[in-house]
Amino acid sequence: MAKLHGLTMGLDVCATFHMGIAPDALQQATRRIVELAAPAYLMAVAGNADAMLGYLTTSFREHPQLRRLTGREVTTAMSRRFGAADALSTSSLYAAYMKEGGDRRTAAALGQEADAKLARLRGRGFDLGYGHEADGSAPARVRTRMETIYAQARRALYAVPDASILQDVCPHHIRVRTRSLDRDDYLAHPRTGEHLRDTDADRILTLLATRGGRRPQVQIVISDGLNANALNENLRAVLPALRREIDAAGLHAGDVDVVIQNGRVRAGYQVGAIVDADAVVHFIGERPGTGLDTLSAYLTYGRDAAGQSRWSSDLDHSSTTAVCGIHPDGKAPAEAVEEIARLLTRIIETRQSGIGLGA
Repeated sequence: MAKLHGLTMGLDVCATFHMGIAPDALQQATRRIVELAAPAYLMAVAGNADAMLGYLTTSFREHPQLRRLTGREVTTAMSRRFGAADALSTSSLYAAYMKEGGDRRTAAALGQEADAKLARLRGRGFDLGYGHEADGSAPARVRTRMETIYAQARRALYAVPDASILQDVCPHHIRVRTRSLDRDDYLAHPRTGEHLRDTDADRILTLLATRGGRRPQVQIVISDGLNANALNENLRAVLPALRREIDAAGLHAGDVDVVIQNGRVRAGYQVGAIVDADAVVHFIGERPGTGLDTLSAYLTYGRDAAGQSRWSSDLDHSSTTAVCGIHPDGKAPAEAVEEIARLLTRIIETRQSGIGLGA
């Protein structure tokens, strides 16, 4: 319809990891769509997997092969720019880019540097020089790397928290569930993971009452989110150390942690409302498909300027401060603990979190 109306139309041929579409299947679908639909352009990322949004899409390296497959070319303006820059290959494009940045080395020397960098990346399994086998599938090197990422994401999506780890890091905890019927329902219908089941919300209230009903200043919440393996890998290095920092700061954390099955960020807001906490620190496993099982911490202050509770399942997410990418190969757990403790102290002192906390 866009073409009939004279509009330039492109596509993002993509799939989130929880859809269960394997990389080879997505690449085959992309080739068929390019052949039959002739999009003016394709969205792409460097290496098929978008680490930020957690989904698979086209790789930049597929574009030249797709153009050869269909007999199409880049736009005239882009072709002229490549020609003017003498950038007709990856190494020559790298050399032209570096010279535009002020590098005084010769184009030949820069081209050799580019070739050496590309060789190192190929050795690590990245999809450089992407091509197709005779049967149309990706080369084994590319297929192995992408299947590894895909397999890691699929394991993460269906992982469960290790009970022994939970017992080690939070010996006093209560396990509750959201309204998701099961894991597939949770992945297919995100809102079901935002609210606790009524019976489990009542259990938290009952437990609070049996422990004297003391309102916690800080409530710890733990959810599997999209990646329970992130909890299993990182909680031991984060939660006990954070408790020590909370105690050292003179803050009172709740006596019982709340562990949520199939939980999203808003489920933590509901816990804050039930226990009437000043602030919630919500640990969630996130980002399947990056190759790492990374943990995030969401810090939310739950009172307004008058000191009244503002906890609500509809609380704007801009009210939350996030510390993300916690992993030994990402934001180091010790660094994350220090950052969370520092932010939490400031949140309690200023009675603000999220965008209200400021720079």
